[in-house]
Amino acid sequence: MNHETLRPGPTFALDTESQVEATIASLKHHIEEVRRSEIKHARGRLGDLNCTQENAIESLSRGIIDQILNTPIAVLKASCGSSHFLAAIAMVHRIFNLGEGFRRNRLI
Repeated sequence: MNHETLRPGPTFALDTESQVEATIASLKHHIEEVRRSEIKHARGRLGDLNCTQENAIESLSRGIIDQILNTPIAVLKASCGSSHFLAAIAMVHRIFNLGEGFRRNRLI
């Protein structure tokens, strides 16, 4: 028996990777919007900030976001080689309320 016929073809792998990458991009975009909105809200309460303070707020908020996104992105990337990648994508969409990008086990 030829084992090559049992493996998914390169098109499946590329499709899987592109769906995972699209989900990661959507997740990063969503979280960045939240970060910007919250910084804008906080600036209203903080008053005038100097350049050093502005940079500290940007650095702090980006560091927090990077830490939060580290695990979901790692899980999504690890799912590329498995048959559970759709479940991983669906879970991230559900947890982070990414909305329209995922419907009934396929990306649209």
